[in-house]
Amino acid sequence: MKDVEQEPMATKATKAKRRSSTPPDPNSDGSEFDAREWPFFWLTHATGLYLSRLERGLKKVGLDIGRWRVLMCVQPGQALSVSEISELAIVKLPTMMKLIQRMEAEGLVSCEARATDGRVTDVSLTKDGLAARTRAWQTAGKIFSRVFTGDEGMDFDALNRQLRQVVVRLEDD
Repeated sequence: MKDVEQEPMATKATKAKRRSSTPPDPNSDGSEFDAREWPFFWLTHATGLYLSRLERGLKKVGLDIGRWRVLMCVQPGQALSVSEISELAIVKLPTMMKLIQRMEAEGLVSCEARATDGRVTDVSLTKDGLAARTRAWQTAGKIFSRVFTGDEGMDFDALNRQLRQVVVRLEDD
């Protein structure tokens, strides 16, 4: 595993040009902008690498990212609407509907009209869906362990709080 201090993708030029950890000035002309000092660069890069590795691992257990998202959104013994899953998984509703229909045909989920509002379709995991969820979770867990092994001092609660705050602020727009 690479040491974090190696700073992936950093060049001698960017290391020499390091600024303090002050946020970039949105009113500037952008001439001082360095992508490697931009938090969204790292968020996007980390997400891309994570999804790439997750996709490879899921393929080995007969799943894909779309199915992973549905399987992880729906808790065992719980039912969520297609809209709720779509929102949690950050997938457009028509795309999610098609994915859930395929998963229902594969026997991973069951769909039924909500008792209190027949216009809403609730999705729950089947026995096969629960088994697939376990395989998916084990795959993700291996990646998590590989990435965060040796980070006993990392404050995951603080990291999650900060990321949640970023999401809340982005949702406000």
